[in-house]
Amino acid sequence: MSELAELPPNDDSAAWKEKLLDYYRQNAPTKIRMVNDAMMTKYAGKYDSLYGNLIKKYGPLGQPTAAAARPSISAPGGGAKKSIGDFHSNFVTLVTKATPSLPPRSYTSVVEGKASDASNGLETSTFTVCARVRPLLPPEEGQGGEMFAAVVAGDRVEETKTSPYTEQMLLCTPKVSIMGKPKLEESKFDFDYVFGADSNNEDIYKLTCMPLLKRALDGQVGVVFAYGQTGSGKTHTMNGIMDELIGSNLFSNETEVSFSFLEILGSDIKDCLEPVDKPVAIGEALDGRILTRNLSNHVCANPEALSVLVEKAKSMRSTAATSRNDTSSRSHGCGILTIKDVETEIEGKLYIIDLAGSERAADSKNHDKVRMAETKAINTSLSALKECIRARTMASQPGNGGIHVPYRRSKLTLLMKDVFDIGCTRLCSTVVITACSPLAMDISHTASTLKYSAPLRVAMQGLAGKKLQRDELDPALWSADQTLEYLKKTHPNLPSPETFLGSLPGVHLCALPEKEFYTRTKNCGGTVEVAKEVYLAIWSLISDAKTRKRRPDGSIITAEDEEKERLQLIKDKEEKARVWAERE
Repeated sequence: MSELAELPPNDDSAAWKEKLLDYYRQNAPTKIRMVNDAMMTKYAGKYDSLYGNLIKKYGPLGQPTAAAARPSISAPGGGAKKSIGDFHSNFVTLVTKATPSLPPRSYTSVVEGKASDASNGLETSTFTVCARVRPLLPPEEGQGGEMFAAVVAGDRVEETKTSPYTEQMLLCTPKVSIMGKPKLEESKFDFDYVFGADSNNEDIYKLTCMPLLKRALDGQVGVVFAYGQTGSGKTHTMNGIMDELIGSNLFSNETEVSFSFLEILGSDIKDCLEPVDKPVAIGEALDGRILTRNLSNHVCANPEALSVLVEKAKSMRSTAATSRNDTSSRSHGCGILTIKDVETEIEGKLYIIDLAGSERAADSKNHDKVRMAETKAINTSLSALKECIRARTMASQPGNGGIHVPYRRSKLTLLMKDVFDIGCTRLCSTVVITACSPLAMDISHTASTLKYSAPLRVAMQGLAGKKLQRDELDPALWSADQTLEYLKKTHPNLPSPETFLGSLPGVHLCALPEKEFYTRTKNCGGTVEVAKEVYLAIWSLISDAKTRKRRPDGSIITAEDEEKERLQLIKDKEEKARVWAERE
């Protein structure tokens, strides 16, 4: 009973929670989820009695009894029941054998590759979908039971004519057969990049986020956000990316850098850098621009100033204890880096978004009403985000420009309007990072996470076997000669179209950042107004090409065709009315 004599006082719930977590880790690791807010409230003031009952059931601390194993299936012949935890070492061996040995990556520019793809016209908004599995944490190592890695980086499939470069996440679901033998059920999920437990934040930054920084420096839009179960490493990944950005080539004499940070929970939005009584409001102006009110914007003269702001934002995030994480992020945290070109005053944006931890109904069953409302708001906004990404990607297919992208459904997607609006006049690149827990005990939630995120990687479907009619009005498909002819005919105020264009074909001209239009116009003797005119005219043609209607066979429906169809409908309606009038 000496162990009971050293227990914390019954009114110290924090100390008791740590004590109970430690006990379950050592004696009943498969039941550690029992330690939650509901348990602490139920046994308040009588934690010592609870602890005494646990010792009777699972044995003294560090000396677990057989009752600690979770029975799942009877052994043949009616013997002792076996659980996944009973085969811990066997499953570790099986997962090790199933894990492929991966060579160095031979394709290292997926984000840039998608942005430069013009096989179906210029891709104005691209999405790169990645997955990362964290390593086992020190408290999880050597615990036995279901505390072993069952999620690993899978195979890499090289690009072919019919399929893009693919990396796979391998899910090894542990099972005990009816004969009482351990086995794995393998599931594979396709992504653009998969980062294993041995990866680090620097690897992720170089492959996925450096191209996004280049976008922002060019006056365009880059977005990176992390999604996944609470406790899967999202915040660690996004904080690491922010740290890498601080040490990058972000600052120069040619740019002005400013930083804002807000958090979104449902319809409630607050400023994490300068909290005020008035909530932050996100809305849309009459000209389509997204406006944020009551959100502070801080100019950063150097990396040190940015670092101070980032650390302050981290400390102001709303967190709460859940069954999986004592400091789970309960809101979407959004850092906004605005990079303004000093000469042209063109602004690029880089959004770094740490999404709130997702939870299943089973994980939230012990939440109170407030926590349940938070979970509902989080899952609703995540659903809206998924729908917007899929709709925007599908809208990129020729003839699908009329697909509705519901970005006004949540404040988060409204803030990212440039990414989802097919009429946006600058290039956007988005990277989705799916964070996964490696633990076998979390395997069902990890499967749900991967089933949510893997379909975001929507390939160009429905085009195989179709011969699309060439869109002669799409500037991304023009040759250099056709582009030069357009500039001469349409923009007489441009002094020297030859000097402005050089030898660029249409697709390369369309991909130029706005400030490059200014530089080229200046070099050939033109004005800022002329540069703006040419830039907007080109992007108007790009937007028109994206929304051009096509028939199922891939042929283009022109304005004349639409007018003919309209007149024919009127004629058919009048004829129908005449026939009915005669019958009467």
